[in-house]
Amino acid sequence: MSKCLIQGALNNVHKNYVVCGGSPSVRKIWGYVAVAFNQVDADRLAKVGPNRLCAEWVIKNGGGVRLTDSPSKLWKDYNLLPSENSKFHIKVVDASNSSVMKIGLEHFKGCTKIDTVIFHNCKHLEGDGLIGLTHLRDSLTSLQISGCYNMYDDDLQVIGELSNLKQLIIFDMSYVKNMDQVAANLKSRLPNCEMLFNKQ
Repeated sequence: MSKCLIQGALNNVHKNYVVCGGSPSVRKIWGYVAVAFNQVDADRLAKVGPNRLCAEWVIKNGGGVRLTDSPSKLWKDYNLLPSENSKFHIKVVDASNSSVMKIGLEHFKGCTKIDTVIFHNCKHLEGDGLIGLTHLRDSLTSLQISGCYNMYDDDLQVIGELSNLKQLIIFDMSYVKNMDQVAANLKSRLPNCEMLFNKQ
């Protein structure tokens, strides 16, 4: 993607920031892009509804979705999503290797059929970045958190609020210091959930 193409995405984040020309650091530029691509667009939400907006968000950030009426197909191309006139529900969010952020998880609000979420190698998820999963507490049954290196022990505790969770997989979390304690806490709060924990 050229620097000129991302200028529109940046306008709502930093109106005086010059993308075409100038020489600010590339990391700073893409930091603004990541924020822009994770913000909930209220106008778009009103137009297309929560499921389509959520699918667009996941795909824009490099992930994919599976829909309830075609669960075997992973949609990863923004331009190939069903038409805006077609109503659909998301079943699976696979955010592997994506740039999803905490603010982006607000897209889950109103998506009542999502039963599986995968956050693998999501480097922009940090701190209390999982709090938005609580929007899915009534539907989410399977969750994977792995390779998210900006998350610590306490950041995983919100998972205990997902009362319908049946399967939880957590591994390759370098900054989680006491995985055994995290596991014990979550097992006590979610006794009916099958769990697999591995720090490496």
